[in-house]
Amino acid sequence: MLIKKVSVLVTMCIFLAACGSGSGGSGLSEVKGWSHLQTISFTADSANITIGSSRTIAASNGEGSGTITYTSSDTSIASVSVEALVSANALGTVTITATKAADSIYSEASATISVTVDPLKEQTISFPNPAISMEIGTAQTVVASGGDGTGVISYTSSDENVLTVSSEGLLTAITLGSAQITAVMAADSEYQEATASTTVTVVAGVVALDPPVITLRSTGNARAMIGWSGVGNATGYSLYIAQESIDSADNYASLIGGDLILNATSPYSLTGLTNGETYYIAVTALAGTDESNLSNELTVVPKNPLNDTGLLRSGNAGSGTNATCTTAVNNDGHVPQDCDQGRDADLTITKVGAGVAGFDFTKLGSDGSLLTVQDGAWAVDGSEAAGTRWSCVRDNNTGLVWEMKTEADTGVHATNAKVIWDDRNVLAETSNAEALCGIQTWRVPTVVELATIVNANRLDPALDGNRFPNGAGSHWASVPVAGDAANGWVVNFFAGIPILKAKSAPMSQRLVTGEYQANDTSDDRYTVIDGTVTDGVTGLMWKRCPEGLEGSDCSVGAAGLLIWGGSMKRARDSEFAGYTDWRLPNMKELLSIVAFDQSSPAINTTVFPGSTEIFWSSTPKYVTTGGQSYIVNFAQGIHQPKTRSTQKGAQRLVRDAD
Repeated sequence: MLIKKVSVLVTMCIFLAACGSGSGGSGLSEVKGWSHLQTISFTADSANITIGSSRTIAASNGEGSGTITYTSSDTSIASVSVEALVSANALGTVTITATKAADSIYSEASATISVTVDPLKEQTISFPNPAISMEIGTAQTVVASGGDGTGVISYTSSDENVLTVSSEGLLTAITLGSAQITAVMAADSEYQEATASTTVTVVAGVVALDPPVITLRSTGNARAMIGWSGVGNATGYSLYIAQESIDSADNYASLIGGDLILNATSPYSLTGLTNGETYYIAVTALAGTDESNLSNELTVVPKNPLNDTGLLRSGNAGSGTNATCTTAVNNDGHVPQDCDQGRDADLTITKVGAGVAGFDFTKLGSDGSLLTVQDGAWAVDGSEAAGTRWSCVRDNNTGLVWEMKTEADTGVHATNAKVIWDDRNVLAETSNAEALCGIQTWRVPTVVELATIVNANRLDPALDGNRFPNGAGSHWASVPVAGDAANGWVVNFFAGIPILKAKSAPMSQRLVTGEYQANDTSDDRYTVIDGTVTDGVTGLMWKRCPEGLEGSDCSVGAAGLLIWGGSMKRARDSEFAGYTDWRLPNMKELLSIVAFDQSSPAINTTVFPGSTEIFWSSTPKYVTTGGQSYIVNFAQGIHQPKTRSTQKGAQRLVRDAD
């Protein structure tokens, strides 16, 4: 509807002929001082204009000759010029009024229009990809597109040291890194400014990556350590592990136990493995997005190199050994000792074979096959078929295989076939020629290896008699005594302890075969962190300094020498490094850190500085009426029983690392 303002002249002229008194004329007479109505109008009731722009919004001219002027109801929102040019200044709505002046004939007239100032319209632009990868030294054009306006798109880089960009979107990769490229489309009269961004990563050029060559540095209790040499141009490595052979890095996740470890570094320690399970391991080299082929594949079967002691009895604080593992040392709360710890105390363990306490052995025939009958008792006239004769015993915990000793005077494997130190390798040579149990890698065991089969819950022999009959006496170990040319190491299987014997004295032998990691006590085996030492083979964590000593070299303070009961209480109550499960080690655990290639002290002093000689173990001596427990003398590594109520020793605390 047109809006009009009309000046109404209420003047009535009745028959102009009658208004005058002219004589003789018949035409109309002239009327002066009267105005006629006129109208002006806008073409619409309302109009819209975008903020910041101008637009001519004029009214129609009307019939008269008067000038039209324009006014705005709020010039802060929109102003209007005499030529009807409306300029949008702020968001809102105003009324524009047009007024046509009266003239000699026509009256004044006016019209209005509602003008709304609108915001600029939104618009969007985008890059083809939210992220882009480029090689150093290359260039490519990447432009943003979209937007409905006419504004020009410009480009900037967040880091021109890494990446530059031209006004046309030409990217040039300068160095390794990443930068954000931002595109800005300028606003115009109708549309707002629009932005978009993409992240560009500059990577090394395609390189030829050789696969790494990996080696098994060590394996032990629920763990394995893998090592490899660096590959030229590689910036990182990925480690793949599964319980099936890994034929491709692409399908590792579909394999049983398949897992990928990113950013692996050599040497890499795998923990939390299951002893006795088979694991397959491979490594690839990386350079940016490039990945090499798989390395050689390692097959690892982790084993615990330390059997538990087999001790099922506890020792009283003063004297005597209890028939069972009771809370004997029980002053201000139970004090854990040997029989409380490890596999021997675990009533839920599942064994591959059989054995007392935590031991797990399997009997083998002369060709290495498992005997069908495993629970038969040894008999002089027995047979493999009946399970009453066997040639070897496999330790399912450590993975070692042991020669079986026969009765006295029954050939080279007889228990009384003794030799002096210099002849200790003859039996191994004979057994390899014989291919005993299908094996040709027989050797004389180390002290630590011999100690793995010691059963501290009995004497004469201190062995699992159902698996190792004919086993009493002292058996040569392979290692010499550091600093002592006259004596050699033996393990005395009457009591089950390592001692020294003259090299000229005839001693028994028990051969072994298999890989064993706990003989090497060099630095690579251990990880030292915050006063603790983690053994990468046994899985034990040691307090680095003996109790009472502290400092980076354990030189501050004095070693706390206590009787046995007091030593175990001190271990129980320790909260060193935030752990509350410290304990005294058993005799085999303490033996595992003896360095047999040195003496006084016989321990790696880089890893374990501040060493004293006499350390209590948590293992009481198996004598019902006795009052002794075992110490390890680190002058050489000898095990000795000491009176627990009067003699004093130092404490070296241990806990399970995992």
